[in-house]
Amino acid sequence: MTDIDISDIVTGDRVRFHPDTDPRKWWHVIGRDEEHIVAVRQAPFQPRGHIEYTVTGTLDHAYNGQGPGLVRSSLNTLGGGFNLEGRLEEGAQEILHELATGRHELSMRRVIGVTSIEVKGRTLTA
Repeated sequence: MTDIDISDIVTGDRVRFHPDTDPRKWWHVIGRDEEHIVAVRQAPFQPRGHIEYTVTGTLDHAYNGQGPGLVRSSLNTLGGGFNLEGRLEEGAQEILHELATGRHELSMRRVIGVTSIEVKGRTLTA
């Protein structure tokens, strides 16, 4: 089980999750609570300002070849995601609220295990 302590990560931090499809690019943390981190970055091959997002969470079992432990994914919504364009802070809080109330959960279809998180200047590992 990958047990990474995310408590030191704060809104405004720049992070890189490992593994990642583009490990050179940094994510910008736009919101968090005790259990989740919401982060965004420029979407590849899209006009400037078009973002993609990811949300961390913990699985207590293996699913789709990932877990148990820290994972990241998008929210499980119709249409494949949550629109944060032009509303990063409000959108991050909305995502955290949806997760806390159980209205949404992380997409298990897109889940990626997290083995370490690099925070600009330091690395968090299990």
